Amino acid sequence: MNLEKYWELLRKVNRLYQAEKYREVIDFLEDKHTEFPYGKAALTYSGICAAAKLGQYDLSIELIRDILDEGGWYSEIILRQSPSLQPLQDIPEFKTLLSISVERSKQALKKEHNITVIPDNLSPPYPLMLALHAGSGFIKEEFESWKTIVDQGYVLGMPRSTNLFWSGRDSAYWPDHETAANQIKAYVNKLNLDKSLDLKHIIVGGLSSGAEFAIWLALSGVIPVCFFIVVAPGGQWMNELDKWQSLIKITKNRDLRGMIILGEEDKAVPHESIKKLVKMLNDGGIPCQFIEYPGLGHWYPPDFADILTSFIKDRRIFTL
Repeated sequence: MNLEKYWELLRKVNRLYQAEKYREVIDFLEDKHTEFPYGKAALTYSGICAAAKLGQYDLSIELIRDILDEGGWYSEIILRQSPSLQPLQDIPEFKTLLSISVERSKQALKKEHNITVIPDNLSPPYPLMLALHAGSGFIKEEFESWKTIVDQGYVLGMPRSTNLFWSGRDSAYWPDHETAANQIKAYVNKLNLDKSLDLKHIIVGGLSSGAEFAIWLALSGVIPVCFFIVVAPGGQWMNELDKWQSLIKITKNRDLRGMIILGEEDKAVPHESIKKLVKMLNDGGIPCQFIEYPGLGHWYPPDFADILTSFIKDRRIFTL
């Protein structure tokens, strides 16, 4: 699965859409579904909106029906609130498809998609590593980068956001930080029902929007985090750095350390903003190491497992 290529495709579609080249969006997507079957609902959504912008409402409805005919769905927030789809709201056939789609999305939310791995042959209490997925939901692929933490005696918790855009593997996204934090607290509380976790040694990490959220989670104190290690943080707060100042100010008296990793070839996140955030953290009394990888795109570095292991073996973490 070539996620880098897939994400670059999504970025290209978005650029075309933002430039109001709606016909080009439709034509460009025509043969991409077979290449990326796991992203068909996401790609088709762009086509649905582009067709609606062109006033081709029948085509929009046809594309939605195509997804439903294959067992897929779109969430209510997508079909009801997308600005491009407002002209469809009173069309009877659209209403019928909307009803079917929303019911399927509700059923999908009932399924368990979290990944939780507990180390073998060790006794509790276990320290906890929370790894927060990117705004894509490819949690199984991300698991491969984090799984080595279990060999170091950590419970690996990878909760999948309960906010879903559509069917398919690229569906889950983190909402605003406060709402997402409630999801994380519920997950941790459920995980710790038997009091098997060492809540004094929680590490958080993540990729992309999951990385931004992980930093926020560490600074906010919503859960007791001692360390964060993130890759390519991206999201609204990375474009509005002033938002971090108040959190940094209240965090400087806590023992917290971090690391931010960025690929030189990553085109999905704002490089200068990330570097400024690193400086803000260090200036604010929160030691944060920065590593920039040549040739790396929007993904984990190839030696990420070694980096993760070295941090766990750094005994300073356990003096917090």
